[in-house]
Amino acid sequence: MPGTTIASFILRFIRESSPDAPPGAWRGIVRHIQTGDQYGFTRLEDAMAFIARRMEGGESADAPAEPVGRVEEREP
Repeated sequence: MPGTTIASFILRFIRESSPDAPPGAWRGIVRHIQTGDQYGFTRLEDAMAFIARRMEGGESADAPAEPVGRVEEREP
């Protein structure tokens, strides 16, 4: 459709079940379908910030996203 922009995202949530993980620990991955960029997160706010940057056009397909393999725990 002319003049239409579509942005699609997949959110995946993973609940940790290892003995080393704190009770209720989880992490997630958000993927921007159009570019394939992924971002690993442990706070939902971080995933929403990633989505907002893509929706605002603030980051192009060439801008690096944080690789999923480098997800770090963050203090609340």
